[in-house]
Amino acid sequence: MPTARNVIIIALLLCLTGRLFAQDFPGSGNPNNPMLGNETSDPDSNVAKAPEGIIYDTGIEPDSILRMRVFNFAQSYRTVKISTLSNPSFLPSYARFNNRVHNMDGNYYLDLGALGQSQLSVIPFLDERSSLVFNHTTDPFPVYNNILHRDKYFQVQNPYTVIGYGSSLNKDYQVSITHTQNIRPRWNFAFLYDLVSRDGQYTNSDITDHVLDVTTNYYSRDARYQLQAEATMTRMNQQENGGVQNDTTCWSYTRRTGAAVNMYSALNRWKNFAVNIHQSYNTMRQFMHVREIHETLYDTLPASDSNKAPEHIVPRDTIVGYDTIMPNAPHTYNTGVFALDLSYSRHRRFFYDNQVDSAYYNLTSINTSTYFDSTSHHQLAAELYWTNDAYMSHRWKNPFVILFGVRPEYNKVQYLGTGNAIDEFSLSPFAKTTIQIGAFQLHANAEEVNSSRRGGDYRLCGDIEIAFGHHSTASAEVLSEAQSPNLIFYHNEGAYNWHYDDFNKIKRQSIALNYNYAKPDSLIGRKGFAIKRAKINLASNLLSDNIWINDAMLPMQSNATALLLQANASTHLKMGWLNIALQESLQWSSDNDVIRVPLLASKNSVYADVHLFHRALHLQTGFDLRFHTSFYADAWNPILGTFYRQNEREVGGYLVADFWITMQVKRASIYLKASHFNAPIDEFIMERPNYFSLPHYPMEDFGLYWGIIWKFFD
Repeated sequence: MPTARNVIIIALLLCLTGRLFAQDFPGSGNPNNPMLGNETSDPDSNVAKAPEGIIYDTGIEPDSILRMRVFNFAQSYRTVKISTLSNPSFLPSYARFNNRVHNMDGNYYLDLGALGQSQLSVIPFLDERSSLVFNHTTDPFPVYNNILHRDKYFQVQNPYTVIGYGSSLNKDYQVSITHTQNIRPRWNFAFLYDLVSRDGQYTNSDITDHVLDVTTNYYSRDARYQLQAEATMTRMNQQENGGVQNDTTCWSYTRRTGAAVNMYSALNRWKNFAVNIHQSYNTMRQFMHVREIHETLYDTLPASDSNKAPEHIVPRDTIVGYDTIMPNAPHTYNTGVFALDLSYSRHRRFFYDNQVDSAYYNLTSINTSTYFDSTSHHQLAAELYWTNDAYMSHRWKNPFVILFGVRPEYNKVQYLGTGNAIDEFSLSPFAKTTIQIGAFQLHANAEEVNSSRRGGDYRLCGDIEIAFGHHSTASAEVLSEAQSPNLIFYHNEGAYNWHYDDFNKIKRQSIALNYNYAKPDSLIGRKGFAIKRAKINLASNLLSDNIWINDAMLPMQSNATALLLQANASTHLKMGWLNIALQESLQWSSDNDVIRVPLLASKNSVYADVHLFHRALHLQTGFDLRFHTSFYADAWNPILGTFYRQNEREVGGYLVADFWITMQVKRASIYLKASHFNAPIDEFIMERPNYFSLPHYPMEDFGLYWGIIWKFFD
C-alpha cells in the first residue's frame, strides 16, 4: 500500500535526522537505583538488573546498559510527582501489537468485526478514572483515542527510537513510531505515531486511523519547577456499510465482498485535537544546599593493569528522578506545591452518505438520498490547585497529604444538522486527602460542579488500603456520584430530529473490594512454579436514571434502579518455561433494560517462553483464547456515531482462538499470528458459522498477520 510505504520512508528519515542532531550523554544509567521498575503498561516486563560495569573493549555498549538510559513515565492526573519510572522491555511479547483491542491486559472490547473499527466495552466502569472530567462512555474509539499511548513522557541520555511495521493477508497495514531525545539535560521531546489501515473484507468497510502524540517535559536543576505538555491529534476515517443485510446467508459467499450490506457509500470521520499543559512549582527546596548532582563513572580495568587505579571517565548531571531529590528534614506542614493545568480539546465528527436508505434507518425527516451532518465540541479548562505533598515519597512519606483546587471550564457544542448551539461555563471545586497510619492508607476525594447545565454533578469516593509485605495490597472502596448525560457532546441529532431535554442525572453508588499481588521477574527463578501476578476486584454498583439510545434512535431514560454485580480476576502463572495468563469477569444485572452485560467474559493466554542458541534468540509461542457468553449487545448506528439498544440478535457464546509466535533477536522483535484460526473449522467442517462480533457485523475470519518492531538506543 503506497501510503504505508511512504510513512515508513518518512519515519526512517526522521530517525536519521534525530541522530544527526542528537545530544550524546556519556556514561551509563544509575545502576544503584532500586526504584526502577517495569514498563507500566505490562506487569510482566523484566525488572532491569543493575549492571556490574561498562566494558568498552568491543566499542559497543551492551543493550542492557543502553536500555537503562531510557526512562518513561505517565503523568498521573492532579499529581506533582513522578510515581513510577520504567525502562524499555526486551520481551518479545511487545511485538504483538496487531490488534490492541484484543490485548490480554485491560478491558474486554467488541469491535465491528475488524481491526481499527469502533469498539464497545462489555465491562462497565473497569477503566474509568476517578474524576468527573474523564467520562469516555460515549467514545466509539476508547483504545485508539484514549488508551493507545499510556506512557507518553520520557527522559533519556541517548536518543531512543522504536519503529514497527505490520501487515496481513487481509490487506491490513500498521505503522508504529516512537522517537524521543533530550534537547537539554532534563528537557525532553518525544513523538508517538500509529497508523492503522485496512481495506476490509466486506463492501464499504475501509478503515484508516491516525494517532499522533507530541510530548515534552522539563525539570529545573533543583527539580522545584516541572512542566509536562502534550499535543494529541487523531484522525479516524471509517467507511460505514451498516452491517450485512441478511445475517443467516452472508457465509454463502466465497468472497465477503459479495455479501449485500445496508449502506454502500456512507462514511464517518472523526477529527480530534487536544493540548494539555501541566506546570507546578515546589516552594520547598529539595536539597540540603544548592549543588550539582554528579555520578562518577569508571572504566572496566584490563587484566594486565589490575594493579592500577580505575580510570576516571566523566562526571555528569543525572536525570531528574528518584536519584536527584534530597529533601531537607521532613515537615508535615509546609508551604507545599502550587500547580496549574491548562487544557483545550476539539472533537469533531462528520457523517456523509449519498445513498441514504430512509426505510432502513427510519429517517422520516430526510427527503433526499444525500445526507451530511456534523457535531463539534470545544472545551477549554484550567485547574489551579495546591498540595502539601512536597517531598519525594521514596525519601519520606507525608503521613497527611491534602490537595484542593478549582476547575473553571467552558464548553461549546455546535450542530450542523439543526443549527443548534450550546455554550456553558462551569466552576468545579475539588479536594482530596491521604492519611498514612502504619501499613494503612486512607484516601478521600470530592468534586462538585456548581454552575451551568451540569450544576449539581458530584463525585464522592474513598478507600482504605493496606500493604502486605512488598508485593501485596488490599483495599476497600466506596463511591457515590451523579452526572448529567453527555450525549449532547458527541452525537449528531439532525437525522432523527431530537434535541437534548432536561433528563435527570445518572446516579451510581458503588462498593468494591480489591486485592493486588505482583512479584518482579528478578525474584522469580527460571524453574519451578511461581505466581507472577494476581488481581481480584469485587464490585457492587447501584444504577439509577440510566440513559441510552433506544431502537428508534432517540435518547431514553429509565426510572428504574438496577443492581450490577461484578467479579474480575486475573493472574499470571509461571511453571518453568510454561506461562498461563488468565483474565476472567463475571457480571450480573438485575434489570437488562437499565444495563446489559454478558454473564462471563474471558481472555486467556497459554504460551512457552524459552531462550535458544545460547540465549541469542528469545522465543515465545502459544495460544490466545477469548470467549463471552451470549447477550443482546448494543448495535452500531453510523449516523449517530454511537451504540444503541436492540432486542433482535444475541452475540457471543463463541470461542475465538489465535496462535502466535514472537521472537526477540537483539533489538528486533518479529511476530507471526494466525488470528481466529478456528473459523474455517466452524464454517466448512462443522457448518455452523455464527460468529458475529456485534449485531449485523460478522467477526473477522481467519487472518495471517506478521510484522517487526525494532528498537534503537543511540
